[in-house]
Amino acid sequence: MLLPSLLLLPLLLEATAAQLLNHPPHFVAGTGDMSRFSLSEHTPVGSPVYQLKGIDPEGGRLKYSISGPVFSVDRDTGVVRLRQELDRETQDTVEVIISITDDGIYGTEPNTVSQRREIPVRDYNDNQPTFIGRPYTASVSESLPVGAELTIEPPVLVVDRDEGVNAEVQLKCVQENDICDIFEVRAVKLSDGNYTARVALKQPLDFESRPSYIMTIAASDSALENRLTSFATISINVIDVQDQAPVFTNAPYSATVAENTPAGVSILTVKAIDGDVGIPREIFLSLEDEPFGHFELVPFGDAKDGTATLRTTNEPLDRENPEILQNGGVYVFSIRATELIDGAIPADHSITRVTIVVTDVDDHKPEFSASHFNVSIAENLANGMPLPGLSIFVDDRDMGENSRYQLKLKDVANAAGVFAVSPTEGQGRTPVVVKVLDASRLDYDNPAQRKFEFDLVASAKGVEQAKARVEVHLLDANDNAPIFAQQTYRFTAPENLTVDSLIGYVNATDADSAEFGHVQYVLKGFGADNFYVHPETGGLYLQKSLDYEKQSSYSLTVVAVDGGGRESNANLFVDVLDVNDNYPSFESDEYSRTIREGAAIFEPQFFVRAHDADGPSQGNGRVQYALVSENSIAGNVFRIEPETGEITLQKAARSMDTERGEYELVISATDFGIPPLTNTTRVLVRVGISGNQRPIFKGHFQNVENLPVVGPPSYRVSIPENAAPGYNVTTVSAHDPDGLDSLLRYRIVGANDNFQIDELSGLITVSPQARIDRDLNMNSFEIIVNAVDSGTPIPETATTTVYVNVKDINDEKPKFEQASYAAYVSERTEIGESVLRVKAIDKDLNSRLEYSLQGPVQATTKAGVSIANRSSYPVQEAFRIDSQTGEIFVNSSLRHDVAAIIIFTVAVRDLNAEVDPEGQVDNTEVTVYVQSFKDRDPVFKNPGWSSSRPVVNIKIKEEMPIDSALFILQAEDPVTQQPITSFELVEPKELEYFHIAERTGEVILKKRLDYEALAETGSAEFELQVRANSADRQRSTISRVNITVENVNDNSPIFEQNSYHATIIENKGYPERVIQVKAHDKDAALNSRDERLGYHKVIYSLQGEFAMLFEINNLTGQIVVARNQSIDRERTPHIRLQVKAEDSPGKPTDAKQSVVELLIDVLDVNDNAPEFSKKIYSTVIPENALQMENVLQLEATDADEGPGGEVRYELVNEGEANGLFSINAQNGLLSTRRNLTGKGRAEAYVLIVRAQDNGNQVPKQPTLSSDVEVRIFIGDVSANDGVPYFVAPRVGQRANITENAAAGAPVFQVIANDPDDENTPSGTITYRILPDTPDAESFSIDAHTGLITTKQPLDREEKSMYKVLLEVSDNGQPKQSVTRILKIEVLDVDDHVPRFAREMDEGPLIMSVREEEPAGTIVGNFTAIDEDLGENAAIDYAIIEGNNEQLFAIERTNKSVAILKTTQPIDRELVESFTLTVKCMKLGEPAYKYIGDAYDRRDPSHRRITVKIVDIDDNLPQFENPDSTVGIRINVPIDTVITTLRATDADAEAAPIALSIENVTFVPQFYKRSRKLATGNLETLFTLNNRTGELRTGGSFADYVDGYFLMRVCANNSLQSKRQTKSNIKVFVIRDKSLLKFVFARPPNEIQHNIKPFQQQLQKKLKPMGLELHVLDTQVFTRADMSLDFTSTSSCFQMFRNGAALSLSEMQKLMNSKELRHELIDIYAAYGVSDLESCSVRRTHTAALFGNLLMSAGSWLVILAALIGVAAMVSLCTACCLKKKFKRHSKRSLQASLRTPTEHTPTSYSYSMPAVLYSEPIYGPL
Repeated sequence: MLLPSLLLLPLLLEATAAQLLNHPPHFVAGTGDMSRFSLSEHTPVGSPVYQLKGIDPEGGRLKYSISGPVFSVDRDTGVVRLRQELDRETQDTVEVIISITDDGIYGTEPNTVSQRREIPVRDYNDNQPTFIGRPYTASVSESLPVGAELTIEPPVLVVDRDEGVNAEVQLKCVQENDICDIFEVRAVKLSDGNYTARVALKQPLDFESRPSYIMTIAASDSALENRLTSFATISINVIDVQDQAPVFTNAPYSATVAENTPAGVSILTVKAIDGDVGIPREIFLSLEDEPFGHFELVPFGDAKDGTATLRTTNEPLDRENPEILQNGGVYVFSIRATELIDGAIPADHSITRVTIVVTDVDDHKPEFSASHFNVSIAENLANGMPLPGLSIFVDDRDMGENSRYQLKLKDVANAAGVFAVSPTEGQGRTPVVVKVLDASRLDYDNPAQRKFEFDLVASAKGVEQAKARVEVHLLDANDNAPIFAQQTYRFTAPENLTVDSLIGYVNATDADSAEFGHVQYVLKGFGADNFYVHPETGGLYLQKSLDYEKQSSYSLTVVAVDGGGRESNANLFVDVLDVNDNYPSFESDEYSRTIREGAAIFEPQFFVRAHDADGPSQGNGRVQYALVSENSIAGNVFRIEPETGEITLQKAARSMDTERGEYELVISATDFGIPPLTNTTRVLVRVGISGNQRPIFKGHFQNVENLPVVGPPSYRVSIPENAAPGYNVTTVSAHDPDGLDSLLRYRIVGANDNFQIDELSGLITVSPQARIDRDLNMNSFEIIVNAVDSGTPIPETATTTVYVNVKDINDEKPKFEQASYAAYVSERTEIGESVLRVKAIDKDLNSRLEYSLQGPVQATTKAGVSIANRSSYPVQEAFRIDSQTGEIFVNSSLRHDVAAIIIFTVAVRDLNAEVDPEGQVDNTEVTVYVQSFKDRDPVFKNPGWSSSRPVVNIKIKEEMPIDSALFILQAEDPVTQQPITSFELVEPKELEYFHIAERTGEVILKKRLDYEALAETGSAEFELQVRANSADRQRSTISRVNITVENVNDNSPIFEQNSYHATIIENKGYPERVIQVKAHDKDAALNSRDERLGYHKVIYSLQGEFAMLFEINNLTGQIVVARNQSIDRERTPHIRLQVKAEDSPGKPTDAKQSVVELLIDVLDVNDNAPEFSKKIYSTVIPENALQMENVLQLEATDADEGPGGEVRYELVNEGEANGLFSINAQNGLLSTRRNLTGKGRAEAYVLIVRAQDNGNQVPKQPTLSSDVEVRIFIGDVSANDGVPYFVAPRVGQRANITENAAAGAPVFQVIANDPDDENTPSGTITYRILPDTPDAESFSIDAHTGLITTKQPLDREEKSMYKVLLEVSDNGQPKQSVTRILKIEVLDVDDHVPRFAREMDEGPLIMSVREEEPAGTIVGNFTAIDEDLGENAAIDYAIIEGNNEQLFAIERTNKSVAILKTTQPIDRELVESFTLTVKCMKLGEPAYKYIGDAYDRRDPSHRRITVKIVDIDDNLPQFENPDSTVGIRINVPIDTVITTLRATDADAEAAPIALSIENVTFVPQFYKRSRKLATGNLETLFTLNNRTGELRTGGSFADYVDGYFLMRVCANNSLQSKRQTKSNIKVFVIRDKSLLKFVFARPPNEIQHNIKPFQQQLQKKLKPMGLELHVLDTQVFTRADMSLDFTSTSSCFQMFRNGAALSLSEMQKLMNSKELRHELIDIYAAYGVSDLESCSVRRTHTAALFGNLLMSAGSWLVILAALIGVAAMVSLCTACCLKKKFKRHSKRSLQASLRTPTEHTPTSYSYSMPAVLYSEPIYGPL
């Protein structure tokens, strides 16, 4: 045992030593040893910045420390904090030693581990940039070129002590005034944190405008946070140079000088100074444009002031000089001020204008326009009439009072007292009139009085100055008019009558002799150009071929004119007889279509159409079509419908079926005239090659080749007019021959507002927003449906049309056009002859009317005696009626002697009536007057009249002259053989349009006949009854006169727009669409004649210089680019055409037309290469020319617009001149690139310059270019001492140009001269615009001609004044040049439309007005803006929406401010606010065309205004249920809600309504009471909550049973006593035994929701009987045995008559009456009423039950024992229940004290067994 112990001892000692060894700690690498730690210099002192972390192998506590004054550390946690501020610029690193120490164990020493760390200090932007060396100054010459840098003393130096991005400095100019527009600043980096500034010139300087500038520059660093900025100023002084022309003071000059002023008179003083005020020169003054030498300049004073006096010379002024006189007496010339250089003239100069107003001196006498006048006058001139043909003027060339004179007449022969002169005093140039003073002296029959002679004398201040002799000769007069032999002539002529054929003669005579008795004939009237009348013989001849189809008759006037011009008229009628002379005319000379290979149908359908113009007797325009030939191999591929002209395929089309893959057909059209005429046309059908095949709509049949039919070209369906949204219309289906049908997509192209389609299935349904009511919309719709496949390369589309017919619902009854009809018929009228036709109109489409004779026929003799039951004459069979047409015929012989007047009734019935078929009937009364006929009665002689058919038909043209005779009724007395001279109108009694002349029978027009107005009434026919009486008025005949008004072409087509505007891209070809125009013709079309004449049809054509570039569809107005034509914008940038709309197609002589302007703007494409102004350029330049000196201005122009018109220049081949020259890419200015010394030679240097545009900047457009050769001769220096000078513009002269002028528009012609020889370079002038101002970019100048043009359109609203600097220079050496400033003013054009300054989605403008304000009250004002000026900016306003009641109107002021006013008082209770849409427009523009337009937020001319109506107290409170009746039961608890009274006030700002009870009375009912009731203050029995309106019980009603309380409740919300409303309320107190109840065979939860409509329906039935019924409650039904039936419901009710309650017996009698039960049976059935009982529940069954129990002798003991046991249990239960009830009662009492009592709910029901004899639940509201 000892040995093992000894062996283990060393091991134990070693283990103990190991446990006593202390290992050193170590820092956590990376995250706890500060190895990657850095710190911002901006870190606040005291903030934790790091946490040291270490690990002790023994797990002991560690202590942390850190060296230095910068940081501190928490010994225990290792948290390091900053102790002092850091500044990176002073110290950028911090060196520290961090230590960690553990605890020693078992007495060992602690271990400490230390590490040295250098901590970088990160920069923070805390140093702002600093300017060094301030202040800064710079001096700069005003001639310094743009882009040059300024020299600043001292140089600007900026330093930033930060590092990195915080030390990157940016310099910029601080915007003050326009300083930054003139100079620019940029920063130049010298080293890190060190920068300098470079200042460069951006705009030319002008010392005279501004001699100095102060510029502020800002230096900012680029820090991402806490960016810092410093500022410094630079003082810039401008040094003056000689660059300004002289300036006149007080210019322009003007003075007033009298004509003939002597020499040497001083007029005015002129002064001019040098514009360069810094270094002024001497000024020399001289006159210009003063060729007459009237003035001279006399200088005086200092030569630098340029002062001189303007004096007159020996050449006096003459105001009557034509040049001065034409200029309004103003003499204008110029003064030139020229700067002198060392006393020499050539320098800058200016010119000013001098205006001399020359005043008049009396140095001229009056003069007559001639010395002798001769005139002839008619003898019948009246007193005061001027002598015709006598034109005399007196002229005094002086002015004002100097030109005043007097006129008088001096007799020479026979003129004394016959004539007078007017005026008697004149001034200047005066017309003289001689008037007749005594007309009785003018007598041609007296030979001695046929000639008069007198003098006209002009005198001034009593002295005769001039005179003129006048001779007057008399002429004979014409006092008789021609007279025609007859007033009406009628001729006939066939339409194929040859020209110059004689038609007839007219004749007139004149009683005058000689020339006045010579008669000549003239033809007038509509269509008179087709005829001519021989002026001497009166023969009527055909001048133009007649055409029955154009006009079938002519109503003309022939005029007879004698030699003196007196006229007489006669009517002339020419009837044209129709012949078949018109071949059918095809709409096109050739038809062509392309179809796919294998197609079996044309899609769309293929029609050819021909028209025949012949009239009814020659086929009436009918045409029959036939296929004459086709070139197919298979044969019978095509067929044509004879009637419609539709070409269809009988076989599939094959390209191999013809030689060239094209079918050629010949189609004929034949009319139905005699003989028939035929015309043909050619039809080409090309068969295409299959690619992606078009879908085809599926068909349902197979053709002979068993190929699928392409499908119906259209679908036809019908829907009812009341179809609801979502109604299925039909399903369209298509098949894709080369694709999947499921990939087809269906789309609606037209009518998509009313219909929608499922794009996958093709189902068409009615859309939610559809309007398909026939009365409000169309009766049919055409839906265009596309089926699009998914094929490539492009999808194919098939189209079909769905015709939707809206079916009418037949619900309208027919209506006769007249309430009664009358007809006159001769007794000799044959059986079967028509008497008259009655007509009824039914608005329903599918109506089928049937006419019939109804009821007994009344007949009387001519004496008025009825023949009923007195005669055997079958009056019932006298007439019959056509049941379909309503035409009445004679059915049996008529006898005037038996039945002179026959009256019967005609009925019409709609056989297709759907609604109320029996009621769709109408009746009219027909009275037939049977006229006796004797051989002695008058006979009408008008064509077509007979005794059996006494009808005269008249056809007249519309617009015949009023009071003209349209027709003459002619009748003859067979007894005397004399014409009838007595006509009278029988029916109607009065005519609106016509008058019957009683003696002549003329039908005279008395009111304008307008066919279009008659068409609106539906008929242009009139029917009259006219009686012709014999001379003794004993015999008469009545005839019917039918007048038919025929249409004439009296309306021209009217375009929908006043002008049209379109755009098109140039180079587009046929059939590029441009625009579609539309015109309408108001001429009506009522019948086939109107359709044949085509007055309402419109065809279109194009006119104008470039009309050949376009084609127009003459039917639709669609305009496209013409075939083989293209549009070139450079040739025609704007095309103005005229579109002519003409009616009456094919009848140019009858046609009327209208023309509208069409403006087409052609949009540019880059299709023009730049073109140089010369083919070869040549110039000379001396070899000593400076670097960058201008050599030659090349100019190339590009006719394109935009980038395609921008030209860039470049040298593409310099040849031997490589490196010598450069060219400005923008303006083409060629200049020297370096010194040319030593390059002079005799041969020219040749360069190739290219000009190319920027077309490639526009997508899909190329760049185009052109080259030119430039020859440059470099030669020796030659003298050039002539300086060019400007002729125009003069100094201060302005140029004008209107805005929107096109690019290239001329602006001003610059003119300059050079003293040198123009054949040498020194005398060759070049013009240019210096690019020193931004305005130079808007204009260009021709370098050779000096014409300034625009480079781009100008907009005055953007800029109204431009200032360009012109330079004119020669090509000599040294080069001489001069500059001048030209101001260009842009004149305004009306190119802006008014608009409102609003955002697109801005809300309405809010205004308000008090209600009931009078008309004219101002609501508010507003204004729109128009950027134009003056009249162009005048704005008008109109309310286009929201003003249907016309409550508002707008007045505009002279400043275009709109004032909104009311037109009548407005009631806020009707409308609280209005939202109006106001449109602004140009003043004078009609506003009616915008009325009704909806508000468009994208239209800036629209503005919405909301007018809020401010309320006033103008309404009384109103009870919701006034004078109501309610009921309560006798045992109702106190504080129970009886009813809730509610009153409202319509005023929005009304005060709260207070309710109060004013009077309460009690009225007993049913029986007399045994004791007197308390009549004290009955108001205590009720309480009224003023806030909620609840009327509650306030006492017991036991004494008031079977009576009612009548109380008056007042509603008031005003301090005025009169502004209150009162309501009378009846409160009945009734017991259940006085009530009845309904028993419902339905549970209460179902009945309680239906009890209100049940009561309303009962009230509706009972109200006509004067009864009211009020249901009081809804409860579970209680059976007679007092058990509850939860499947039934009972409701007690009370009935009233005239406000009084009925007793139980009265109610039972009423409710059980047979009449009332019959009335209410349907209501009982609807709501499940099973019985009617008394409301009280009697206990009869309960008593019987107890009686039965007691009938058993021994059973009562058992019952008694049971009752005792039950009583014991009940007692125990009662004790428990009383305890619980007490608790519940206490709890409810507490709750009741915290809440308001609830209102009794009539519909609540109870499950408890009634405990009293009569159940008395509380009444609900009655």
